[in-house]
Amino acid sequence: MKTHAFCKVFASPLLIASGMLLLSSCAVNSSSAPEPASNTTIKIGGSSETYSTISLLTDAYLEQTDQVAFEFLPPSQTDSGIQGVSSKELDIGGVSRAMAPTEADLQISYTPLIVSPLVVVVHDSVTGVTNLTTQQLQDIYSGEINNWQQVGGPDAEIVVLDLVEDENEKKLLRDHYLGADLAITPQAVTFAEDDELLETAANTEYSLAALVQDDETEAAPVKQLSLDDIAPSDENMASNAYAMSILLGMVSHNNADEAVQAFVEFVAGPEGQAILAEAEEDDDDDDENEA
Repeated sequence: MKTHAFCKVFASPLLIASGMLLLSSCAVNSSSAPEPASNTTIKIGGSSETYSTISLLTDAYLEQTDQVAFEFLPPSQTDSGIQGVSSKELDIGGVSRAMAPTEADLQISYTPLIVSPLVVVVHDSVTGVTNLTTQQLQDIYSGEINNWQQVGGPDAEIVVLDLVEDENEKKLLRDHYLGADLAITPQAVTFAEDDELLETAANTEYSLAALVQDDETEAAPVKQLSLDDIAPSDENMASNAYAMSILLGMVSHNNADEAVQAFVEFVAGPEGQAILAEAEEDDDDDDENEA
């Protein structure tokens, strides 16, 4: 997981009283920058999959104003982000799904960010395997296939890295490929957090995992597989040929303070949307280069 370092603003009461305000130099002010209350720290938590995307937005926002700081708390899950914002323990919650109808009374607002595919990856040590059929994937997760040689790879035991059943990614994998009733092999190593899963996948030879495609996944020593000869490309996602995707977004409280509201408006506005569009375009270029 990336380390998010942001400058914070501090002021001495004595200096304020004398009309002098000492500011840390995080960025250059813009005349069009929002004007939230000074010395405000916006706390961000929730789904780890959203952190790299939200970080792009916070970095850009800090180029416009030095009146706010961002604190990324240890990542957790979408539900934690939603509950944290609802209880006002968090200002922004990263979420990796759309809001459920039962959450309509939580006094929170949803802002969509980007759509990312959920991809099945293998460690770079797995040579000779670029595609799995649905049946092969099911057999790997169930333990019927336990050696890469059985699907054209090296003579090595398959290390299945899995997520807990209440994770959105696991639900999506079951909906599209595994099925609701498939019993997972007891040899699978199960994780409650996505960042731990990615770190382990990057450091474990002959491993297989399902991860949200993002900058960190792209940089890790893992390879994305096609499933049933369909690659998780933007073209295939657009045509719904590859349908296993996750909508990443963020939530804020309906009664959030002005600083939080100003950031949300920035994200939803032209500048924020341009940043998100550019990030998706960069991902497209990376996919083409890899191909």
